Amino acid sequence: MSACVPRLPLGLAGLGLLCLALPAPADLTLSGVSQVVNLNLAQRGQEVLYVKKDRLRRDVTERGRSYTYVYDAKQKELMRIDHLLRQVEVRRLSGENADPDAGKGLKLELSPTGRKQELGAWECQEHLVRASLPGRVGPEPVTVLLEGAVWLAPKPRELRVLDAFTRALPAHELFLTASVQGQAAPTQVQGVGEVLRRLLPKGMPCAFELAVNYEGGGAMANLARRMATRVSLTYDTLSTDALQDELFDPPVGYALSRP
Repeated sequence: MSACVPRLPLGLAGLGLLCLALPAPADLTLSGVSQVVNLNLAQRGQEVLYVKKDRLRRDVTERGRSYTYVYDAKQKELMRIDHLLRQVEVRRLSGENADPDAGKGLKLELSPTGRKQELGAWECQEHLVRASLPGRVGPEPVTVLLEGAVWLAPKPRELRVLDAFTRALPAHELFLTASVQGQAAPTQVQGVGEVLRRLLPKGMPCAFELAVNYEGGGAMANLARRMATRVSLTYDTLSTDALQDELFDPPVGYALSRP
């Protein structure tokens, strides 16, 4: 790859000094390539992630279709933009439809390999990952198995810009994994997404490649095992240049709806 947070109880005075000592987090832009391999067919996509204060924008281009997702941590809203249809859909991120057990029972093993790569000013370190968590394929309970590698930049200053999102948004709503068209398999999304969320306190993901498989005795689990999936995302460009507020607004001329 090449270039182009715990809290302590403090009094008001101590908190003020702490805020003065810490520089404000810079805006953040990450761009790269994602890939999903299923049934030996690879689907590649372009990814760009923009973060400014309490808003995050994720651009996905796949199979000639471009989508944008804009998360607003303050308003707890998600704006989904279909650029081909010139449509904008805004909905609340209330968490009312979330699975209360999503992410529970996750077992995660992380082993550093000692390998390092640079992404801009970040030094990304490779870790081997093994994880499992309960899930469902159709009506059947299964165990989702994930195995692979992730490159983490240990707590760069820019990681603070994601803190508002990991605290404010429901886990199932903040989807920062491989490219999708709003139709990703929920079990895969929950598995990969939950692993990445658990890794954020250790560092910012620069890249990952994970094999997703299933364990279970039912017919659906047997079918899913034949369609094991590999999911990867590699950021190759990092920027902390200032971003314009307009980047997070709906495009002019698009039809807007609030279902």
